[in-house]
Amino acid sequence: MNKSNFVWRTLGIAGIAAVFLYFIGSIAGYLLDPLTTAVAYNYHSEDSITVSGYLVRDEGVLADNPGLVYITRDEGERVSKGRSVAVVYHSQEALDQAEQLEDLRIQLEQLEYAQSVATGSQEALKLDSSIMDSIYAIRQNMNSEQYTNAEKEAATLRTLILKRDYTYSGEGDIEGQIESLTTQIRSLSSATRSGSTAITVSRGGYYSSLVDGYETVLTPASLETMTPSILRDIQPDATLTSSVGKMIYGNSWYYVTAMATEDAALMSEGSAVTLRFVSGLDQDVPMTVERISADDHGQTLVVLRADQYISVTTLLRDQNAQVIFRSYDGIRVPQESLRVWKRTVTDEDGNESTESLVGVYCRIGMEAQFKPVSVVYQGEDYYLVAANPSAMGSSLSEKQVDLYTLRAGDEVIVTAKDLYNGKVIG
Repeated sequence: MNKSNFVWRTLGIAGIAAVFLYFIGSIAGYLLDPLTTAVAYNYHSEDSITVSGYLVRDEGVLADNPGLVYITRDEGERVSKGRSVAVVYHSQEALDQAEQLEDLRIQLEQLEYAQSVATGSQEALKLDSSIMDSIYAIRQNMNSEQYTNAEKEAATLRTLILKRDYTYSGEGDIEGQIESLTTQIRSLSSATRSGSTAITVSRGGYYSSLVDGYETVLTPASLETMTPSILRDIQPDATLTSSVGKMIYGNSWYYVTAMATEDAALMSEGSAVTLRFVSGLDQDVPMTVERISADDHGQTLVVLRADQYISVTTLLRDQNAQVIFRSYDGIRVPQESLRVWKRTVTDEDGNESTESLVGVYCRIGMEAQFKPVSVVYQGEDYYLVAANPSAMGSSLSEKQVDLYTLRAGDEVIVTAKDLYNGKVIG
């Protein structure tokens, strides 16, 4: 072996040994002083339980009618006393005439709109924007399973598209068409009035087309004496039917559920909670605890009352939901990252004392920086905290306040040994 090869081989072995020693040193350093970090972030947490129950309302079933019933109200629509909710047609011919009359009225509206705006005018151009808004509304309703609203919006979209066609085409004698349609509408109106009967309501409220048999079984009055066992055995009245629908009275509705007595103990009558349905309503509902029954073999009946959203819950009855007792917002950090920092403070008389501050250490560049916090909520493996820079003193400069304030996005030190303010960390 010549001298040159020997030198290069020696250098190679030395390089490998250096890399090996580096990794050994890194592993040993980590084992002796392990350093792990996590990113702090904003978080929302809740104390809640999942239950199953029923919606209860003051409901009145409208009389059934054997004729051809045509509903004239939308689901959840407010109807005043004496107004109609449906029309009963005495024959198929009368129903066909009514549908034809509705089509003619829509055409008339479209023609009158086209006549009121000039082709290319600002009003006409707004139609494109309205059509796009309607398309987005249909998509949103379909995604949230609000099919009744989607169907209603689809009818609006058809009308907008036809208006656009009439407005931009500028073809035909619009004035003559309007006159012809008006004559046809007048003639058909007389014929349909004689072949139909309007169904009116004797009491104002919200209309619903759904009759499920619980209207006379689950009533606000029945909730006053109901027990968990009664609720468990509740059954709808199969004989209660109506092709017309029902009316819902008042603005209050109730949610009744049976839950474990220990869970019910977290509430008191008159307290406020939040109800979140698993499906059917994409909206948290603020509710008041109306009644808490006595214990019944480990179960307690709880009645919750709401005074809003009645018009959008008319189709809901048997529902799973979350009862939320309390909500918390803060910055989420791992439980292991919370530390107590003890420091010595001197008062005006020169007396020294030890003060303990709760906080976390954050990695700022290559140094550890302590940031005091106050605990908002303790989760299973995390804390929600709020920044508390004032714990460092009342005479901090603006720069010091910024330094001691924990923010979402900060790199929090989870594991490390012998941490102190300003410690250099790798």
